[in-house]
Amino acid sequence: MTITIEAAEHNGVPLRVAVPEGTPRGGVIVLHQAPGYTPQIAEWLQRLAENGYAAVAPLLHHRRGVEQLDPFEFGGIEEFALALPGDDTVAADIAEAADYLRRQGIDTANIGALGFSFGGRAALVAALNGSVAAATSYYANGIIEPGYGDNLGLPALADRLGGLTTPWLGLFGADDFLLAEGELDAIEEALRILDTHAEVIRYPGAGHAFDMEEFMPGAPSPLIPEAAADARTRTLAFFEQHLS
Repeated sequence: MTITIEAAEHNGVPLRVAVPEGTPRGGVIVLHQAPGYTPQIAEWLQRLAENGYAAVAPLLHHRRGVEQLDPFEFGGIEEFALALPGDDTVAADIAEAADYLRRQGIDTANIGALGFSFGGRAALVAALNGSVAAATSYYANGIIEPGYGDNLGLPALADRLGGLTTPWLGLFGADDFLLAEGELDAIEEALRILDTHAEVIRYPGAGHAFDMEEFMPGAPSPLIPEAAADARTRTLAFFEQHLS
């Protein structure tokens, strides 16, 4: 099956969309990493469509008129963090992506979110807000401790985790340099009291972006093939369980 990614727009939000043959079993909003839309997101749009989901990726930097930001153009990590859209802005784009899917005939109860790093945190926020029926986050940072410097629009989420009612799957490299010490333990402790399906999976020996051949130009590849394959399997099984 050849899946074509199409460009679309909904209420001013540019989208990249992939749809399956026949009637979709559900919809998934795919949320990119901090720099923007990349081949990683395109691959997931196609993968989800191949598995029967209508998949849509909002371009979260559209207010700047670009698909991607170059972190090195901002002079440093702190400056780049300040350039990122905050939770309220991203939530508005997620809402438009969800509305787009509903207009394709997909029920709200069958719409999920999948995000990576910055987008992984955004997927968790969508779950906390009750904006989606299920969410999966790959190596989300900034959950227990602030992960975006002085960007007040991206606060830590520790005080909100106890109110999570939406099923959530968190996939993490155990050696992720962006995680605060003990952060995964703290997330698991906060989730332990919940009635909903909320789970953290740790991959020993894996770091940030463990599913990517290249994360930063010139840096060693972070790819851990076994972890990436397991995470893909778990993600699809999770959506099978909660969105079908």
